[in-house]
Amino acid sequence: MKNSVTSEVKSIVKELGLKWLHAYSDNYPKNRVGVKLVDCYLTLEQEKIVKNKMEEKGFICSFIRRNVNGYQGCNGTRFCFHNRI
Repeated sequence: MKNSVTSEVKSIVKELGLKWLHAYSDNYPKNRVGVKLVDCYLTLEQEKIVKNKMEEKGFICSFIRRNVNGYQGCNGTRFCFHNRI
């Protein structure tokens, strides 16, 4: 699931015309996947678009947040999704 969540988020954000320095993903408890796009900041409207498109694809949003004081300067937008049960 980690690869599919990551690739879907990146694809949707790319459709919005946004770029990021690099992306990484990690597993969270309860079968959730976090995706961080470094140096990529979305507006609230863009965040809603990503959330809605991911939910249309069968994923549930756990959270979307901005990291501005991230680990080793990895600031950007973090998404967390899991599969619909």
